[in-house]
Amino acid sequence: MKQTDEDRLFSIRFAAALEPYVVREREKGKTLADVASSLGVTAAGLQKQLSGGTPSIRTIALAYAVFGISVPYGSVEIARTMSAKRSKKRKEATEQQLFLPFEITAPARSRRMSLKLVSTSIRRYQLQLTVGLSR
Repeated sequence: MKQTDEDRLFSIRFAAALEPYVVREREKGKTLADVASSLGVTAAGLQKQLSGGTPSIRTIALAYAVFGISVPYGSVEIARTMSAKRSKKRKEATEQQLFLPFEITAPARSRRMSLKLVSTSIRRYQLQLTVGLSR
């Protein structure tokens, strides 16, 4: 796939945004390989990106997660896109609940079947069903 002018501009801006974080991590005593590993690349791959090479989507996402680096690609703001997805996922997760229809029917006073709901941890339960066999 051919690289566009917009791709090249993004790569240069991404490298400029990433460089201060790499320098800061190196001053803390981390090796280039350590910093590269946190971004999912090799040391050589990180050097290539710092000189204007095109980062992968994974590297862009990890740079945002690890260092908070957000470089717009054209008119697309990475931070806004990522934050919107995160808040949407959080909202969906807190507002949804799973209800499963479940019914067990037995004669009233049956001694051959017993049900017990046992707590296994916080917000986790185990349904224990004991059924006696007739002889």
